[in-house]
Amino acid sequence: MRKLSAAVLAGVLLLTVSACGQSSSAGSSSSASASSSASASTAAPGNGKFADVKVEIQDGGKSAPKVTVPESLADGKASTASLVQDGDGAALKAGQKLQLNLAYYSSADGSAQDSSTYSTAQSVALTESNFANLGDAYKLLSKAKVGATVMVYAPATVTQSSGMIMVLHVSEAKDPAIAWKKSTEASPSALEIKASGDGYAITIPKGDAPSKLEVKVLKEGTEGEAATATSQVTAFYSGAQWENATEFDGNFEGTEATFGLDQVIKGWTNGLKGLKAGSVVALTIPADQAYGDTSTSGQPTGPLVFIVKLTKVAPAAASSSASSSN
Repeated sequence: MRKLSAAVLAGVLLLTVSACGQSSSAGSSSSASASSSASASTAAPGNGKFADVKVEIQDGGKSAPKVTVPESLADGKASTASLVQDGDGAALKAGQKLQLNLAYYSSADGSAQDSSTYSTAQSVALTESNFANLGDAYKLLSKAKVGATVMVYAPATVTQSSGMIMVLHVSEAKDPAIAWKKSTEASPSALEIKASGDGYAITIPKGDAPSKLEVKVLKEGTEGEAATATSQVTAFYSGAQWENATEFDGNFEGTEATFGLDQVIKGWTNGLKGLKAGSVVALTIPADQAYGDTSTSGQPTGPLVFIVKLTKVAPAAASSSASSSN
């Protein structure tokens, strides 16, 4: 959760780098072929076709799959996606939070590059922007069901020297707990938040964002000590950009995150100080306390809005305390 970037955006960033991950809702071992074309490994481009790549499900879907590339894939210039198999669960809907099992493979020989992300599913919203660099993955998933497996070829980039294969398995899908909306009318003039089921519906005003940090406590927590600028906190959160109300990350439908308040953007540090566990708060953060107005690393720009639910507040980690005392 460094600076509310790498770990906070892990679900989305993992998808834009390139790789693959999968599991199967069917309980038996099986194999399937993708049905697309293009792909590559710039390190050793060949004549292989994406359609010939095979995915073998291991241990009934409990372990990362095996990928076989019969021949090094031809040098592709664009991402390509293919539905390996559909699921047998409920139909997926745009905007849902998907739990994705991911693993990465070489497009040259199918060797596993990183399967550590497979055992712990990543929470990613099913939005077109989140899958923008993954060929037709968004369209395929929008028509699929829970349990579906999609394979993607991602070409080499400035930071990635060779093409990669990614396999995505949808292990679960939930309707979002936090619903974001951008007003197109003069009203409301301020952030509007309404309880909705177990979550909240937030309408961001049409006008300019506040120039200073705004903290709106939706629920006052009473558990334990109040957070300080160096406390370790555990929280559920959802964040959206002020300009378009697009959620760029969140974990309300997944697993809570733990991080130090001295390791995040200033808007979080300043906005969560003084709050106790059990608190639910809305933070409207100006760009100078977030990531600024420009970004070269995929971080959201401009003013941001967060809904944060604190579930635990603890003293600073021992390592942080030790380093600060030296």
